[in-house]
Amino acid sequence: MAVGVLITIPGVEKEQYDRMNKEIFGRKRFDAVDAPEGLLVHSAGPTPDGWYVYDIWKSKEDFERFGDEQIGPAVRKVTGRDDPQREIQFFEIDNLVPVLLDGAHRPIA
Repeated sequence: MAVGVLITIPGVEKEQYDRMNKEIFGRKRFDAVDAPEGLLVHSAGPTPDGWYVYDIWKSKEDFERFGDEQIGPAVRKVTGRDDPQREIQFFEIDNLVPVLLDGAHRPIA
Protein backbone atom coordinates (compact mmCIF):
# COMPACT_ATOMS: atom_id res chain seq x y z
CA MET A 1 0.00 0.00 0.00
CA ALA A 2 1.24 3.49 -0.84
CA VAL A 3 2.49 5.64 1.99
CA GLY A 4 2.96 9.39 2.36
CA VAL A 5 6.21 10.41 4.04
CA LEU A 6 6.65 13.85 5.58
CA ILE A 7 10.18 14.76 6.65
CA THR A 8 10.83 18.05 8.41
CA ILE A 9 14.38 19.20 9.04
CA PRO A 10 14.71 22.29 11.26
CA GLY A 11 17.52 24.66 10.35
CA VAL A 12 17.96 23.35 6.80
CA GLU A 13 17.58 25.79 3.91
CA LYS A 14 17.27 25.45 0.13
CA GLU A 15 21.04 25.51 -0.39
CA GLN A 16 21.51 22.55 1.95
CA TYR A 17 18.62 20.67 0.34
CA ASP A 18 20.25 21.21 -3.06
CA ARG A 19 23.56 19.93 -1.68
CA MET A 20 21.82 16.81 -0.34
CA ASN A 21 20.36 16.15 -3.78
CA LYS A 22 23.81 16.60 -5.29
CA GLU A 23 25.21 14.03 -2.84
CA ILE A 24 22.50 11.53 -3.77
CA PHE A 25 21.91 12.18 -7.47
CA GLY A 26 25.03 14.03 -8.65
CA ARG A 27 23.15 17.30 -9.22
CA LYS A 28 20.95 19.62 -7.20
CA ARG A 29 17.73 18.73 -9.03
CA PHE A 30 16.93 15.19 -10.01
CA ASP A 31 14.78 14.04 -12.91
CA ALA A 32 12.07 11.40 -12.98
CA VAL A 33 14.56 8.96 -14.55
CA ASP A 34 16.68 9.29 -11.38
CA ALA A 35 13.81 8.44 -9.04
CA PRO A 36 14.67 5.61 -6.67
CA GLU A 37 12.69 2.39 -6.82
CA GLY A 38 9.31 2.85 -5.19
CA LEU A 39 9.14 6.67 -5.28
CA LEU A 40 5.88 7.87 -6.82
CA VAL A 41 5.80 11.60 -5.97
CA HIS A 42 8.38 14.00 -4.56
CA SER A 43 7.87 17.54 -3.29
CA ALA A 44 9.94 19.82 -1.07
CA GLY A 45 10.01 23.39 0.16
CA PRO A 46 10.64 25.79 3.00
CA THR A 47 8.97 25.77 6.40
CA PRO A 48 9.04 28.62 8.93
CA ASP A 49 12.02 27.00 10.66
CA GLY A 50 13.68 24.83 8.01
CA TRP A 51 12.80 22.54 5.12
CA TYR A 52 10.26 19.79 4.41
CA VAL A 53 10.06 16.90 2.00
CA TYR A 54 6.74 15.24 1.25
CA ASP A 55 6.96 12.07 -0.81
CA ILE A 56 4.62 9.29 -1.76
CA TRP A 57 6.21 5.84 -1.94
CA LYS A 58 4.85 2.47 -3.02
CA SER A 59 5.67 1.16 0.45
CA LYS A 60 7.20 2.20 3.76
CA GLU A 61 9.93 -0.38 3.15
CA ASP A 62 10.92 1.29 -0.15
CA PHE A 63 11.31 4.62 1.65
CA GLU A 64 13.20 3.12 4.59
CA ARG A 65 15.67 1.36 2.28
CA PHE A 66 16.38 4.58 0.35
CA GLY A 67 16.48 6.57 3.58
CA ASP A 68 19.03 4.27 5.17
CA GLU A 69 21.19 3.97 2.06
CA GLN A 70 21.01 7.49 0.63
CA ILE A 71 19.08 10.14 2.57
CA GLY A 72 20.62 9.58 6.00
CA PRO A 73 24.24 9.70 4.82
CA ALA A 74 23.57 12.79 2.65
CA VAL A 75 21.85 14.64 5.51
CA ARG A 76 24.72 13.81 7.88
CA LYS A 77 27.34 14.94 5.37
CA VAL A 78 25.62 18.22 4.52
CA THR A 79 24.57 19.16 8.06
CA GLY A 80 27.74 17.89 9.70
CA ARG A 81 25.70 16.16 12.40
CA ASP A 82 25.87 12.44 13.15
CA ASP A 83 22.30 12.52 14.42
CA PRO A 84 20.60 15.29 12.44
CA GLN A 85 17.39 16.71 13.83
CA ARG A 86 14.54 15.58 11.64
CA GLU A 87 11.06 14.32 12.09
CA ILE A 88 9.67 11.59 9.84
CA GLN A 89 5.92 10.93 9.74
CA PHE A 90 4.13 8.25 7.74
CA PHE A 91 0.59 8.51 6.37
CA GLU A 92 -1.37 5.66 4.84
CA ILE A 93 -2.64 6.63 1.39
CA ASP A 94 -6.24 5.56 0.88
CA ASN A 95 -6.82 7.37 -2.42
CA LEU A 96 -4.15 8.47 -4.90
CA VAL A 97 -5.13 10.08 -8.19
CA PRO A 98 -2.08 10.82 -10.35
CA VAL A 99 -2.55 13.93 -12.48
CA LEU A 100 0.36 15.29 -14.48
CA LEU A 101 1.00 19.01 -14.72
CA ASP A 102 -0.44 19.02 -18.24
CA GLY A 103 -3.65 17.46 -16.92
CA ALA A 104 -2.94 13.99 -18.33
CA HIS A 105 -3.54 10.92 -16.19
CA ARG A 106 -1.05 8.10 -15.77
CA PRO A 107 -1.68 4.75 -14.10
CA ILE A 108 0.52 3.74 -11.18
CA ALA A 109 2.12 0.34 -11.64
